[in-house]
Amino acid sequence: MAIRPPRAKLMGRPAWSLRVLRERIEDESRRLAELRIGDLSVRASVELSLRLLPADAVRALSLLGLLGAYTLPGWVVGPLLDRSDAEEVLDTLVDASLVRLTATDAIGQPRYRLHDLIRTCAVESAAPLPTADKRDAIIRVLSVWLDLIGRGTDRLPAAGLLAAPPGAAPRRSLPDAVVDRLMTDPVGWFDAERDNLLGAVKMAVDWGLDELAWELAAGAATYYDHRCLYQDWQHGHRLALDAAQAAGNVRGASVLLRGLGQLHIYQDEFDRATRALESSLGLCRGGGDKRGEALSLTMLGTVSRVQDRDDEALERVEQALSVAVGEGDRHIEAQLSCSMAVMKLMQGKLDEAEFWFDGALSHARAVGDGHRVAVVLRRFSRLHDRRGDPDEALRCLWQALVTFEKLADERCAAYTLLEVGRVYAGQHDRDRASPALERAADLFHRHGDRQDEASCWQLIGDLDAAAGVHHLAHQHRGRAQRLWQAIGDMNQTKSPARPSSP
Repeated sequence: MAIRPPRAKLMGRPAWSLRVLRERIEDESRRLAELRIGDLSVRASVELSLRLLPADAVRALSLLGLLGAYTLPGWVVGPLLDRSDAEEVLDTLVDASLVRLTATDAIGQPRYRLHDLIRTCAVESAAPLPTADKRDAIIRVLSVWLDLIGRGTDRLPAAGLLAAPPGAAPRRSLPDAVVDRLMTDPVGWFDAERDNLLGAVKMAVDWGLDELAWELAAGAATYYDHRCLYQDWQHGHRLALDAAQAAGNVRGASVLLRGLGQLHIYQDEFDRATRALESSLGLCRGGGDKRGEALSLTMLGTVSRVQDRDDEALERVEQALSVAVGEGDRHIEAQLSCSMAVMKLMQGKLDEAEFWFDGALSHARAVGDGHRVAVVLRRFSRLHDRRGDPDEALRCLWQALVTFEKLADERCAAYTLLEVGRVYAGQHDRDRASPALERAADLFHRHGDRQDEASCWQLIGDLDAAAGVHHLAHQHRGRAQRLWQAIGDMNQTKSPARPSSP
């Protein structure tokens, strides 16, 4: 049906090029008009199909058109119609060939999609509906997305530090049996809905729903962090931040700026990180958000430490810890106690470092945060190594690595392998150090962490030189220098221990 009208037009207009036709049908607002000749029309064919459908199916199709050109799970029809069960309506649309069943995703959900021309017709048919009705339908769907993102995030490793506490956006839950089925594999669910995560943020922005926009964007940050999906992370946060700032949404802007600050740290963009985090800190203090203040100070402390401003880093961590203790947030206390331990270790105050490491482990275990326990063990290994106990350092590192690999946290696994390589290098054990460092370098390269990748190659080169393998030493050191040059840090001689999560 879609091919016959343009074919007839081209036959009747031999002077037309295919480019002329393409440009005329690229404009979605004109597309249906172009796909008509005589009595033959895509629009008329779809309208005929709609006349044969019950009213709820017609309404469902009209509202589905508003959700954009995405492949969707079937549950969206329920909130669109404000019904708990809309499977029969969806089946009616599939049977009428107006909605396509495209596939079954990795977690067993059927996936549905509107053909672009059908979607264009659906948007046209939705035009007479009251704007308030369409807006309410969009809000219901986005509210379910927000609830599912929150439930999925709660099941991810290191959940709770990147994602802010709930704001004022509405949440709507699917039936418990459906949620349980979807969240059996939370990472798989996020992977299956990756396109829709950004699509939901964009939809919220397009409909002027700034509170939903920032919560949807911030809610996905833990997943993006886990999968190292930096482009998705930045795109969603930027979209939502523009909307939050335009609406004067201070809370949303502070959360999104903090998320972008953490992302810039991962990407070695420390000036951008500082600007974002200082802006977030100011908004948190102005709005009385103590938790946000503590997190922003912590991340600023990380930037200071990475740039070798140790006194400033310690001051910021102390400020953040003071705020967190006052709030009684043991998740943040665990993180900050570990940061304090690292600061004391850098100052050579080993007994004080041990005190803070023990406290960090105690807090992390008390809240059942296995991921944080593994992070602390990784950092604790430095203290054991400094005290001349490499065996205990390696015991901590292997225990941490098992946790990170079980949780499929590649970035934290890479940091751990880097520490393993350092311990073996300190024992002049090139045969064990180099494989660990090469594995770490590969993971850092995969996730765009040039600074830590460079540290791996530099250390491998130093081991090569000590072993007298000078051609490999030159090759590996040169690789490290090229990476440091790319991030504007040719004078770098060590790799700071940066956090695997905020």
